[in-house]
Amino acid sequence: MTRALRRRTRRAALSLALATAGAAPSRAAAGPPRSDARYDREIAVAISAARPIYPVPRSLVMAVIRAESGFDAEAVSPAGAVGLMQLMPATARRLGIRPDELRDPARNVLGGVRLLAVLLRRYRGDVVSALVAYNSRPRPRLAPIPRNGETPAYVRAVLANLRRYASSDPPGGVR
Repeated sequence: MTRALRRRTRRAALSLALATAGAAPSRAAAGPPRSDARYDREIAVAISAARPIYPVPRSLVMAVIRAESGFDAEAVSPAGAVGLMQLMPATARRLGIRPDELRDPARNVLGGVRLLAVLLRRYRGDVVSALVAYNSRPRPRLAPIPRNGETPAYVRAVLANLRRYASSDPPGGVR
């Protein structure tokens, strides 16, 4: 199977999963407040739809979203990262997400989960190394966390969120 065919197959699977789950329309124009139940459901559907394609635990995805954007699809960092999982436009392009799709929760989550899956595979399941690479840059597997910048606080925050959300994951944990 060619790379382009695999990509189309993954996109079709995500579209089918979103359609069958009854996802609400995208809110690319304006992100609703966090307390909006439809918006919460849209995020939950996006996370669930990405899981069959990229087997990243739901609790890890939720923990990263909380640390990165506080569940705000319109969030933009000072560095230019956008959306729920705070993807940089250049990184998003490499993940198959167009810059105009970054505020779409389903597309942003798909790109962020894909990146997490690649990093977890690269670091052989080492969540801390994957989080450091997601937040700043790749590093050798099992290397110490950099002591400068925001990365140590980021990793601590995601791990704390991960413990909070871990009880909501189905059995099996990190793959």
